[in-house]
Amino acid sequence: MTDRSQARLRILGPVAYLERGTAVIDRHPDVRFIIDHLGILQPRTPPTPPQPWAELPKVLDLARRKNAVIKVTGACTLSREPYPFNDIWDPLARLFDAWGFDRCLWGTDWTRAFAVVNYEQAVEPFRLTDRLSDRERAMLMGGTCAKAYGWSPKHR
Repeated sequence: MTDRSQARLRILGPVAYLERGTAVIDRHPDVRFIIDHLGILQPRTPPTPPQPWAELPKVLDLARRKNAVIKVTGACTLSREPYPFNDIWDPLARLFDAWGFDRCLWGTDWTRAFAVVNYEQAVEPFRLTDRLSDRERAMLMGGTCAKAYGWSPKHR
């Protein structure tokens, strides 16, 4: 690949790996980095850790890197409340403020976290919340993904 602006590199969380990856992100400003799993270690099985959002400040600091986007995958696994996981919205609001909706991609992560949440429980809080505007929801649930990966729907 000769055009580095077309390169995409996905970095899997948690933050411990991101700290090492920050130098790489900074060294390659023409490469799009995609931070997965909110950059936060997430449980595969219950219970949720006592301080599931403890690493959030480090993730917010990464938002200064304009060549990075973040996947909001597995957010519901960080809830200490039952479905519909209302306690995720304040930390996510901080994330959205730092990263902007044009750099946040949503995902369920239910295949990894099926012991914590099922597919419906991972989707519905984002579809139904009044904490997102229609534009924000459209960006989060697909628009940013299309932009980050350079995808566009084919019209028939």
